[in-house]
Amino acid sequence: MIAPLWEPDDLAAPSPPEREERRVPRSGRITRRGRRRLLLGLMVASIGLSVPIWLPRLLATLPAFHISEVRVIGTEHISPDEITGLAAVAPDASVWDDPATWEARVRVHPMVREATARREGFHTLEIAVVERRAVALVATPELRPVSGDGYVLPLEPAYASLDLPIVQGPVEMESGFVTDPETRELISALARMDRTRSDFMSLVSEVGPAAEGGYRFLLLSGAGAEVVLLPRDRPLRALDRVSIALGQIEDRRVARADARFGGQVVLTRVEER
Repeated sequence: MIAPLWEPDDLAAPSPPEREERRVPRSGRITRRGRRRLLLGLMVASIGLSVPIWLPRLLATLPAFHISEVRVIGTEHISPDEITGLAAVAPDASVWDDPATWEARVRVHPMVREATARREGFHTLEIAVVERRAVALVATPELRPVSGDGYVLPLEPAYASLDLPIVQGPVEMESGFVTDPETRELISALARMDRTRSDFMSLVSEVGPAAEGGYRFLLLSGAGAEVVLLPRDRPLRALDRVSIALGQIEDRRVARADARFGGQVVLTRVEER
């Protein structure tokens, strides 16, 4: 019997090469479905980022959001009608319009320190006003109220019922502001006292520079002292020492309380003057 020239196993198809060696890891490639998802995500993100830009512009064109009422809050000495007139809101204006223009117009008023316009509902524009607050009266030569930043306010003291201390001596003005640096510093100190020591400020009749340096406060009758002297440096802290010193004595006949010395308060009785 003649043996075959080849073995049966030689007729079998050669085994394919190892596919694992040529297969790209699934985590390292982007499928067609993954590309579609990525493109869709980028489109959604771009729309979301652009919404704050185009949506208010679109809403501003709709008649449903036209302003029919302008509300003014925060005024004390200014008429709300005066603020409304300054804002000059057009009949076809929308609550979605940029409020910066209205705010800038209102800030022109000399009594206005800050103004903020915001929408309220579908048809109402609210303008919140912060007025300049008068802290003292200055002689220009007539007595005029002045704010903490040294601006002389267009108010009549008698008409506005202002009960304020008088800054002694005439002052010079330029563009509505007190120009003397020392007087401006004193007015700034009065503004800080008005915010945190209003009870003391209600007792002050006049205030001005002291002959020996610092500030001299002339108080109303029954205030516990006739005169209080405070340093220019940290007057509020010195005022606290005065309050403590006056609270520790029984004799209320104090002519002068001097707190210009470091950490001390010197009290002078009426008969010792």
